[in-house]
This record gives sequence, structure tokens and C-alpha cells, in this order.
Amino acid sequence: PSQIDLANEVFSPPKNEVEKALRIIEELKKAAQEGKGAAQLDGRMIDAASARMAENIVNINNLIQEKK
Repeated sequence: PSQIDLANEVFSPPKNEVEKALRIIEELKKAAQEGKGAAQLDGRMIDAASARMAENIVNINNLIQEKK
């Protein structure tokens, strides 16, 4: 149906949100390698809850991109 492309566009996370989510995941991986449970990104603390939200954004984006 013709609505699929529009729906994918509307429900895709914004590019800057995906990029930030990827940065969060990367910073937390670095922190984990140093034995830390939290990190700082852009002056804000990030932790496991931040990672889960970031992973959700990345996963949603990946699923939509696969369908295009």
C-alpha cells in the first residue's frame, strides 16, 4: 500500500536522535570496560536506563530501515 513509506517516515526516529543513541551506547561500552556502571555524555550522566532507551531507538530505526 502507498501508506507504508509515509508511515515508515513518520515513525522513524530523527537522525540526530539515532546518532545520540549510538553515542550513548558507545560511551557506556567504554565505561563498562573501565569497570564503571555509569558515564558522562555532553555534561549529563548516562547509565543502564539510558542504554536501554538508546538501544530501543537504534532497534526501531534499524527495523524501519530494513523495510525500506
